[in-house]
Amino acid sequence: MTDIPWSTIGIVGGKGEMGRFFAHFFQNKGFRVEVSDLDTPLSNRELVELSDIVLFSVPLHLAEKIIEETVPYTRQNQLLMDVSSLKEKPVKAMLKSEASVIGLHPMFGPQVSSIKGQTIIACPIRIDKEKKQSVYRLFESSGARIKETTPEEHDKMMSIIQVLIHFSTIIMGRTLREMGVSIEESLDYTSPIYRLEMNFIGRLFAQDPALYGAIGMLNPHSEEVLRKLHESFVNYLDIIRTKNLEAFINDFKKTANFFGPYSPQAMEESGAILDFVINGKREKDTKPK
Repeated sequence: MTDIPWSTIGIVGGKGEMGRFFAHFFQNKGFRVEVSDLDTPLSNRELVELSDIVLFSVPLHLAEKIIEETVPYTRQNQLLMDVSSLKEKPVKAMLKSEASVIGLHPMFGPQVSSIKGQTIIACPIRIDKEKKQSVYRLFESSGARIKETTPEEHDKMMSIIQVLIHFSTIIMGRTLREMGVSIEESLDYTSPIYRLEMNFIGRLFAQDPALYGAIGMLNPHSEEVLRKLHESFVNYLDIIRTKNLEAFINDFKKTANFFGPYSPQAMEESGAILDFVINGKREKDTKPK
């Protein structure tokens, strides 16, 4: 058990993948863990009444509703946390209670073997410093990095890290589908960087579409970001249509200057990843059947 001043953790949505991950994590830390879900003996209300800490691990598009339905049964001496991919609305819903409140966003999925080296974004809205540090140490003691911010700044940054990146990838996948490209055949022509890109595209489409849709639709900054993405596509379509090499080079250089010293760092880091992809595939191909 850590120095955290609570002993029982209840996980609303504890049968989901992230819920099971955190149930296992907290059990290993010595906490008593209770879970509620659609088919559990405990209702959400009963779970809250049994728990010192309540962790909401529910689908993003249902988070605000489930939290608001649960808040009337909370107590002042409890801690409420959530692990939603957006923070403004879930945190606002938790603040309708009298309990302490920290919004969390684990920047990893339930498939990781541990939280060592992983980032957890924390939005401590209503909690005293000592209890907050106890919560942070709970994760840091297992090797996680805590990044503290506000719900507003979190959601704005997620419009870049999630919405811009996810939808660029979704658009690439959709374009391949619309063009009728044979994925299998294209890999016979592949360069290492293309294979890596295809890995990331395929990885996204192997996951939950409801989550990606909710991230895009519920983030208040999504429309602005996707409009900018659209403008960039239109700009490059015009450059290619007019075969304006000078305009392409000038725009490319502006973006290169924007990235500055990060570009050589990215070359080095991505080179290591590509080496792993190439050598890993070669090793797999040479193994006896």
